[in-house]
Parts: sequence; C-alpha cells; structure tokens
Amino acid sequence: MAESGQPFALRWWALERGDVDATVAQVGFNVAQMIIPAFLLLPVGIAMGFSVSHLLPGFALGFFVGSMGLTALAVGLAKREGRASVTAHVYINNVPGIIAYTLSIMLPVYLQTHDQELAWRVGAAAVVWTGIIKLAAAPLAGTIRKFIPKPAMMTVFGAAMYTYLAMVLLQRIFDQPLVGIVALTIVATAVLANVPITKWRIPPFLVAWLVPLAIGLSIGYIHPAWNGFSLQLPFVHTPGMLQAMALAIPYLSVIAPMAIYQVLQDIASVEGANSAGDNYDARLVVACDGVGTFLCGVGGSIITPVVAALHPPYKMMGARIGFCFWTAVIFLAVFMSGISLFMAQLFPWAILAAMIAYVAIGVGRATLHRVDQKYLNAVLLGLVLPAGVVVSSAVNSALPALKLSAANPEVQAALNRSIYWSSIQGLGNGFLFLVLVVSALITEMIDRNFGRAAIWCLIAAVFSWFGLMHSPIMHWGAQPMYAGGWLAAAFIVFSARWWRGDLV
Repeated sequence: MAESGQPFALRWWALERGDVDATVAQVGFNVAQMIIPAFLLLPVGIAMGFSVSHLLPGFALGFFVGSMGLTALAVGLAKREGRASVTAHVYINNVPGIIAYTLSIMLPVYLQTHDQELAWRVGAAAVVWTGIIKLAAAPLAGTIRKFIPKPAMMTVFGAAMYTYLAMVLLQRIFDQPLVGIVALTIVATAVLANVPITKWRIPPFLVAWLVPLAIGLSIGYIHPAWNGFSLQLPFVHTPGMLQAMALAIPYLSVIAPMAIYQVLQDIASVEGANSAGDNYDARLVVACDGVGTFLCGVGGSIITPVVAALHPPYKMMGARIGFCFWTAVIFLAVFMSGISLFMAQLFPWAILAAMIAYVAIGVGRATLHRVDQKYLNAVLLGLVLPAGVVVSSAVNSALPALKLSAANPEVQAALNRSIYWSSIQGLGNGFLFLVLVVSALITEMIDRNFGRAAIWCLIAAVFSWFGLMHSPIMHWGAQPMYAGGWLAAAFIVFSARWWRGDLV
C-alpha cells in the first residue's frame, strides 16, 4: 500500500526521460565494448569471424539472466516500500575484465600454442571460475563489507573505473576529433553542467549519440556495413570445459584479483544504492551477478559482466527500473538478430568515450563523497596505482602487432632500459589486489589499528608468494622478493605503535 492509503501501482517497465538516457548509454556500452576482444586479438592472427562466433555469444545469455535478476530485486524493493523512485542496479560488461582476460589469458595461451580454439576454451573457463568465485562470495557479502575498510573498498572500485577505465578509454574521444569533441561538449554541457536541452528537456545522452553520429556519417568517419539479419543463439557449446578449467588454474593470478574486484564493485554498488535511499541486500546482488557471470562462461564467452557502481549518477539522471529491463531485452534482440557488428558501428569510440567521461566523473565523485576526508591519502594513492597495468596492457597489445614478444630477452632488455618494464609488470600484475592492500593498510594506520594493518601486509606477502600479486602466473614461490618486502612491511607497521609510545 502507498502512503496515501491507495493501492500502489508500479509501472516498472516504463521508460521515463532518465530511463531513455540510461538505456541508450547501456545498450551502446554493452554492444561496443563486447567487440573489444575481437579487435584486440585480430593483430595476432585470430580472425574476426572466429572471435564473433565463439567469444561473444555467451555474454548475451549471462547478461540477460543477470539483468532480469537485478530487475526483479528492484521491483521487489519498490513493492515492499510502496514507491516508484527505486533505481535498479546498473549491469554492464566489465572493461577491465575484458582486457585482462583477453591480453593476460587468451593471448599468452595462443602465443604459446597457436591454437585459437584452446585459447578460447581457457578464456571461457576463466569466466566460469569468476562466476564460481562470485557465487561462493555471495553469502559472505555482508561479512566482506565489515572486514574490508570502506575507504579501501571504495578506492578499489574508484581505481578500476575512475582511473583505469578513464586512462584506457578516454583518449578514444580523439579517434575522430570533430565527432569526439562535439560529443564531449554535449555531455559536458547537458549532463555535467546540467543545462537542459530545450524546454522539453530532451534526453542528453540521446542527443550526445545522434548528433555526433550524424556528423560522423556525413564526413565518412562512420560507414556501417549492413549484412542483414541472421538468427544467432546466445551461447556456444564449449567442448572439454572441465579440462579447460584445469588449464586455467595457473591464471588464477589474473582471475582471482579480477573476481574479487568485481565482488567488491558489486558490494560498492550496494553501498552507493543504500546512500541514495535504495536499500538492497548485498548477498542477492552478488548472487545475481554470479549466476550471470557463470552462464557467460558456460556459454563460451570470455566477457564478464559486473554490477557497476553507478547507482548514484544514474539515479540523479532520473533512471528507475525500466532501463535495466529494456537494456537486456534490446541487447538480446540485437545479438540474436545477428546485427551486433552493425550496431557496434553506430556507437564508435569517439562517441562512447565522451559518455564514459560522465561515467568516470560519476564514479570519482561517488568515491570521494562516500569517504571521510581523513582517508583521502589512502584514496588518492590507490587511484594512481593502476598506471602500471595501463602501460603494461598497452605494451602487451602493441608488441604482437609489431611481431615482437615480451618473452624475448632482447626485447625485455630494451623495455627495461626505456620504461623500467620489470617494475611496471610488478605494479600492474594483480593491481586490484595491490590497490586493496595499500588503501586498507593506510586506512588502518590512520585509525591506529596497527595489528590490522600488519595483517594486510601479511595477506600481501601470501598473495605475492602464490603469484596473486606482482606476477602474471600463479605458482608456488612466484615472487619471493615481493613477499619478503611485504613481510618487512608487516614488521614496520606493527612496530609503529611504539614510535610515539602509542600502546594501542
């Protein structure tokens, strides 16, 4: 019942102004970003046709199921509280995960074996492992929220979205400067500066897409090729999945940090929703994402979805529940009709990157707003740590295109002389765990919890020894020098209680 005493009628599927904006952005992001693995692997010899037919379909299935779960949670919350202002969580493919699983799992397997099917199966198995980790973490979501300091949790999601995503993708605005600058100007004026477009308040993301699109078509920057409709199932049979999962175990150094980061981002999304007035159960949100991710991998995709921590900016935009439902329906229809590549051409990076600018700003603001000022040192240091993985990813994707290999001793020597390659790899491998440890360590030190700070250093030492941090491959004794450094750090921070006589 509504507060007025009248029965509460919820038109949760309706598309209001904010839902239209959110749907345009969500469909564009998911369609365009879904194609990233195909383009990353093309220079090393994996054909576009193979990537489109094997790497992508399963994502459509997992994304649809996960989105329906999140829609149901939002509808349930709206009905329980008798209000139509509930905003659904934002479900989207995860760009850090896409890049990590493509360049740090599929690419090494392919370069070692020159077997594109094996590389695909191991990549899909990595997504299955990610879904399993999420499902295992779902019942513990409440405990995780209590154990990890809130500033550290917010810093992890800010580092992944505000820093990493921005540094990797924002430069794409200038793929075509005329189109990109027009798109960025519209977003900056109508969204960031909140200047309404006419008295009818036309949805700004719709304008930021259609106007630059028209310019791109007129100057020949965008020239979509229409290949007609063709029925495509949202999954591919992946032979030998159990064997592929065994082969993917050494890559838990990539999988585990990415899975834990995505769990933390799911939980951060719940924190953001709660702060905006929508009180979701973190366990159910993580479970929805876990089921969606698991189905993505079982369906053969190397793309992981995630609950993006964008609830506050989407709520401010006026989005409610309809966008979550219709984004999933439209995306599934686009994929199953076989026009994904055509639609992707209508969302070029010069336009999408301008929309990502809003996303990055929204994430950065949410991070800084929800962290007490006394913890800003932890946040600001955590936000710069992804620099290593950005450089590492760029080099690792460029070398194969130049017919070079980072495993070649001469190439390694040249990289070490020019950009300190070994240091960059140490900073970039498992960078999300590094962000978590460093920001949690500083947070606990600020609160004078020296014992808890030392525990975080010990966790880092264990992760380093097993290769979950600072190492591209997980194995026993992976990084003994890093492990030794973190053990020394544990002694230092534990002894800090006596530096000023603070017997805490």
